[in-house]
Amino acid sequence: MRRTILVTLATLTMAFWATSAPAVFIDSTAHYIKSGYRRNVAWPYPYICPDRMAVRQPFEIMIRNGWRRQNLLGAHFFNPATNQLTTAGELQIRWIMTQAPPEFRQVFIERSIEPTVTADRIAATRQYAARISLDGQLPEVYETDMIADGQNAAIVDANNAWFMTNMHNFNGLYLPPGQQTSQ
Repeated sequence: MRRTILVTLATLTMAFWATSAPAVFIDSTAHYIKSGYRRNVAWPYPYICPDRMAVRQPFEIMIRNGWRRQNLLGAHFFNPATNQLTTAGELQIRWIMTQAPPEFRQVFIERSIEPTVTADRIAATRQYAARISLDGQLPEVYETDMIADGQNAAIVDANNAWFMTNMHNFNGLYLPPGQQTSQ
């Protein structure tokens, strides 16, 4: 009796297994074909969004770097003896706080060789920004390794004055200071 029950149970198990195995195989194959069809029908869309993001990312980096360059205060915006802002530095901070778009109201200070000089410049910038703030919003102040283009306004003015006084001596040629053409 026991043997008959075991043989019957084994036969039923094998019969069940034999009928369900092809059904699982057919279901998985059908799922594979359907998902492949759906993927092919919607083909370009899953790849368009990542491609667009990859194309836009360098432009966003360039925009951020441009604003970083625009909002950069170099050594010529500070008095070398006191590390306080010059008039040009004050005007630049005022422009950043009033004219720059809110998401780009950040001030970048050119890092000096001396850490104390950089810290003094950052403190002077924050102090001036707090003094002129109208809405209580202070710009973020960061130090950066980017080197500011430009030079002190007194040097530029001296170059322009020299050019204007010696303009009649050029006659289309460059002459170093002190050399004059014979007329």
